[in-house]
Amino acid sequence: MRIGIDIRALGSASAGRGVGTYIRGLLGGLAGEIEEAGAQRSQDVVLFAHQRDGVLSSAGRFESVALSRPRRGITLWDQIAWPLLLSRRRIAVFHSPFYAVPRLRPSGCRVVQTIHDLTPLKRPGSVPPRAARIFRANFQLARTADRIIAPSEATRADVIQMLGIDAGRVQVVPEACDITDAEIAAADEALPRTLARLGLRRPYLIHSGGHDMIKNLSGVVAAFSMLAASRRELMLVIAGAHGPGSAALIARSARLGVLDRVRMPGYIPRADLIVLYRGASALVYPSWMEGFGLPLLEAMTCGLPVVASRAAALQEVGGDACLYADAVDPASIAAACARILDEPDLAADLARRGRARAAGYSWRHAARRTLEIYEEAAA
Repeated sequence: MRIGIDIRALGSASAGRGVGTYIRGLLGGLAGEIEEAGAQRSQDVVLFAHQRDGVLSSAGRFESVALSRPRRGITLWDQIAWPLLLSRRRIAVFHSPFYAVPRLRPSGCRVVQTIHDLTPLKRPGSVPPRAARIFRANFQLARTADRIIAPSEATRADVIQMLGIDAGRVQVVPEACDITDAEIAAADEALPRTLARLGLRRPYLIHSGGHDMIKNLSGVVAAFSMLAASRRELMLVIAGAHGPGSAALIARSARLGVLDRVRMPGYIPRADLIVLYRGASALVYPSWMEGFGLPLLEAMTCGLPVVASRAAALQEVGGDACLYADAVDPASIAAACARILDEPDLAADLARRGRARAAGYSWRHAARRTLEIYEEAAA
């Protein structure tokens, strides 16, 4: 069985976001699963990318195909070119981990699509109008896929209800975090230098995951201003790529009188992000909604207590290892953070439970289940 995977997102801005983390984690897990199985598995994996770079070479035995066409979005090229490409490469199962699936495909070729969330449908205005149109087209085409992968039961339920897709075609494959003990040890050693370079001091709270409207960063800053009134040394780090709402967020921080204690360093490389997790007092993640919540797993893996909203997917990921707050109420967010800041025993217990819970998520398990879905689709 030859499997084709569209990894064009790794050549776009999505490489540094959750989609990129998902693709890299899945490829690593697939490489391990196929290598371990050896001759018992007959899958050949073909990666469709924009260039043969370090990302592809690190995938080991996988064949790669360098494409010269669009990196992002749903284009006419996607619908015209994929059928011929898939036919030439004799692809039996084609996996689209982010972009739209081709409406037409060779006879005998099955299609699997990962839908990370339906936020643009559930919360109109959460993405720019052009992006919203692209997402809506993507979701329409998803109805033609043979199997849908969702990262959480909450997203699976949304896909079934909102897209009208038969429940038997939608499977849950939780994502994972691959931060290692060695990376954590290196982060601890680098902590003083990294904080000095970024102009930070402890204690600080951190939010990671970008400046998207759905992240409720306005609520994060409002909650921080309540905490900062009685904690003169406390700082806030909002890590992640800036976006259309960043200017308004800076203005809000200024109005609340906390701009000098809020840091927005933009995209943070993986090594530095692990350092920031290790030095923080808590991750503050009160999103309006999420398809999964990778930052929760990252923080818990690093032993960082978490305050999250009660969004269904976040509660699936965090379980009893997080504190939960009302996303619409900054005072609720501030109160949960205050508990972690003021109760060392609680913070230590959350850190311990978080590490144990995060350890239950594995990219190898995700890859194993994904391989099973490929086989189900091809049957």
